[in-house]
Amino acid sequence: MFLIRISLQFIPILIVATSLLSSTGGSESGEPYVPGVFFRQFLPVSPKVQFNVVVSAFSLSELPSKADRTEVVQTLWRKTSDFLILVENGTKAGHRLLMEARDLVLKGKEKSPLDSQPGFVFAPCPHELPCPHLTASKPLACSFSQAYHPIPFNWNKQPKEEKFSMVILARGCPEEANRWPRITQPVLKRPRHVHCHLCCPDGHMQHAVITARRHGRDLYRCARVSSWGDLLPVTTPSELPPSSAEDPPES
Repeated sequence: MFLIRISLQFIPILIVATSLLSSTGGSESGEPYVPGVFFRQFLPVSPKVQFNVVVSAFSLSELPSKADRTEVVQTLWRKTSDFLILVENGTKAGHRLLMEARDLVLKGKEKSPLDSQPGFVFAPCPHELPCPHLTASKPLACSFSQAYHPIPFNWNKQPKEEKFSMVILARGCPEEANRWPRITQPVLKRPRHVHCHLCCPDGHMQHAVITARRHGRDLYRCARVSSWGDLLPVTTPSELPPSSAEDPPES
C-alpha cells in the first residue's frame, strides 16, 4: 500500500488525479484503473494502519515551525512499514529540511508498533554521518535533476528540467543498503578520463578522476556511462586513488 502526502496547493491536482484514475471519468461509483490507490484528507487514526511506501513531496517547507515539521515527520514514520520518501526543492533550504528530518528519524526513538527495527538511510546518502555538503566551507545543496515534458501549449513546448532533493528512509539494518559512493554532480567525460564528484561511505566528498590504466577498463567504462545520481560500484574511496588525466587510451 502507498500513502502520499502532498502540499495543500496541489489539492486541485489531487481532484484531477482522482478523476483520471476512475474508469468512469470521475464517477464516485466507478472502479479505479489502478487497484489499491486511495485518496483521503487525513491520516488514519489507528497506529496499526501502516503503508509499505509513504511519500511526502514539497510539504515540509510549507510548515511554519520546526515543531510542526517534527510532528509530521514522526507521524509519517509511524505510518511507514518499509520506506519513507521525502522530497523537497533542490535548494539549500530544501536540503536542510530533509537532513533535519533524516536526523530526527535516525536519532529519535520513534518505532513502528508492528516493527521494532530501527531506521536507516536507504538513499541517496551512502552513510548516516553529517552531510558533507552542509559541513563544507561553502554549503551546497545535494540535489538531482529530472527532465520532463510540460503540457504542450504553444508557448510551452520545450522540455524542462527540475532540481529536487530527496531522502529515502527505510526500516531494517543499514547492511541492507548498498554503501557505494553516490555521484552528486553531472559526470564530466573527457578524452581518456572521466571526472566524478562522489559522496563516499566515510562521510566525505571526493573528486575522482577515473582512467582505464589506473582503475581498470570495467570501472572506467562504468563511470563513463554513469549519470548524476547513480551509484559507482566501488567499495571504499581508497579504490579511487588520485590519477593523472594524461593516461593514454586503452586499446
